[in-house]
Formats: sequence, structure tokens, C-alpha cells
Amino acid sequence: MFLLSLLILGISDPVTVSLTPSAVATKESLRWSPKGATVNLRLSGVALRGSFALGSKGTPEVAVELSKKDAVHFNQLWIDANRDGKQTPDELLKTSPMERTGKWWSSFGPVSVPIPIAGSKTNRPYPINLWYVEDPQEPTATPALRWSRRGWHEGQVTLGGKPAFVLITEMQMDGVFDQRDSWTLSRTRDGILRSGARGLEDHVWLEGVAYRPTAIHPDGVSLSFEHFDLGITEAEETGKRDIFREDKAAPKAIKPVTFLHDFEEAIALAKKTGKRLFVDFETTWCGPCKSMDELVYSQQSVVDAAQAVIAVKVDGDLRRDLTKKLGVAAYPTMILLDPSGKELRRAVGYQRGTQLIEFLTRR
Repeated sequence: MFLLSLLILGISDPVTVSLTPSAVATKESLRWSPKGATVNLRLSGVALRGSFALGSKGTPEVAVELSKKDAVHFNQLWIDANRDGKQTPDELLKTSPMERTGKWWSSFGPVSVPIPIAGSKTNRPYPINLWYVEDPQEPTATPALRWSRRGWHEGQVTLGGKPAFVLITEMQMDGVFDQRDSWTLSRTRDGILRSGARGLEDHVWLEGVAYRPTAIHPDGVSLSFEHFDLGITEAEETGKRDIFREDKAAPKAIKPVTFLHDFEEAIALAKKTGKRLFVDFETTWCGPCKSMDELVYSQQSVVDAAQAVIAVKVDGDLRRDLTKKLGVAAYPTMILLDPSGKELRRAVGYQRGTQLIEFLTRR
């Protein structure tokens, strides 16, 4: 990893730090990442073709083509990294598709797409991963390639007579850095890789001092920032920003909410007892689902409220027939049904204990 240093004596405003891209082949990763971008594909012969924008306005789009070679599922991806429209062997990526939860995944990368630096004859690397998911249960679905950035830009500066490390990374993946993207600041390089990030319209803390960006180069070659008085301490702000604060402080039950795991059994029991049915759609990879298990379903007040319903957890990856029937597209999704199976209400995403109690008990 190459770092550019800018010596700053003491704390002066504004501070400008030079930044360089992370190595394309690095095995390091960040704790936060944006939602994967989508490239809609169209059938071209036996292949699927599409393109996506990456870079400043006027930069040619990046063309892609998915194909099969001696395979049932897509196992080759051509990506026109240099944007010349010509297919060359070095731009052809190969993979072995894998079946997961009934879908076929074709993963490619990392691959670096050069982005021209404005006002320069040089490019900067933009490493990405790409993947295509084929769902045998949705044969008429519009084909789409997904991709996500892998890299970031980082630099080193001296603040208060000590080294400080700065990192910026894209959250809006368009190849242009602006206020929609993220940054962080730490005394150690490991710290910028492991810490959480905030938007470039927001501030970050370093040893109790708040810093906010004042300017970002659209190609990510530099960032300017200043320290300022927020009027509260870092600890006070951390408490205010903690969305789990209320649930962490709630009294815990000896045993959490009891869930069934068979939907048909649960709905039959709801009809037999006349109770409403609470269905919690989750997946094994859903972070908010795990947070609710730990912080919400363990609360005594939630356990008490759940006594009035039949509760069942459904793995959306395993019961895709139910997700399709009930229109579940995100996790967690919580649906309350009456004893006959009629939907009364639903909620999507993490729900605080107080929200869930109201959800379960409101008539």
C-alpha cells in the first residue's frame, strides 16, 4: 500500500491530505460496503449483454457480456475494462458456478477498471467484484449482473504532532467521489480499515476532536477537512446515535420469545386456538435479524406481548414459495395474520422493542 504524507504542524484549518488508491490485489477489506449496483442485461444471441457508467460525465460506459462455454450455467464474463469495444483474452473472466439456496451463482473478480483522472493523461484503478444469480424458479425474471467496489483511497497526515490516517470510499458507486460517499479517520492504519465510516457530509471523531470535510476531489486524489466544536462530547453523541440504546437497556426475560419453525404447523395452530399468527421472515445472512434475536426478542415486555400470538420464524431462502406468495422482498419482514390467514399488517427492517409490542398488540 502506497501512502503519501503531508506534514502538518499542530492542528491547522483546513487540512488537505493526498490520497492514493488501495492495491487492486489486496486481501484486506472494509467493515462497510455499499449495496451492489445492478446492470440490466439483454439477450444477444446466446449471450447476455449490458453496460454501466463509471467515471465522470462523458466517460464511455463499461460493456459486459455473460456467456457459457461447455456449461449449463454462465461461466464466462467479458468486461471491457479499457472501453475500446474489443474483446481480448485478458478481459475474459472465468468461474465455476455454485448452487446456493436453490440459485446458481456465477462470481467474477476482482478486476480493475481504469478510470481517467480529470485533467490528466493517467488513470486510477477501480477494483470491483461482479456476480450473476440465476434463479430456476424465476425463469422470466429480467437478467441482471450485480457488482460492488472493492477498493478505497487512503492517505496519511500529521495532526497534533502525531500521524493520522484518512480513508475515503464510495457508497454511491459511480466512479466519482462526492458528498454521497464515506470517510473515516484514525491514529492507525488498521483503525481506518476496522472502524465504521460516516458520510462525507458528516463529521468523524479523533481523540475527542470532531472533524468535518470541506472539499473532496472528484477523483479521490485529495480530501480537505477541518476540526470544529460540535458543542457536545464524543461520548454524548455516541449515546444519541446508538439506535440500539433503548433495546440494550430494556429488562431481559429468562427465556426469549418462543418461535415455531414450521409455517404450516403454525397457521394450523393459529386457526385451532383463534390466535393471530406472527410470521418473522429471516435469513442466515441477515444482520438486523440477528440483532433482533439478541436485543428485541429477549426483552421481557416483548415476551409478554408475544403470549397473545402464535409466533413462527421462516427462512426466506428455504421457503421461497412463501416469500413469493406473501410478497417478501427484504429481511427481516414481519407479518401479522389473523387466524384465517388474512394479513393485518407488516413491518420491514429492524423494529425496536416498543415498536414490536405495538405491532403485536394493536387491534
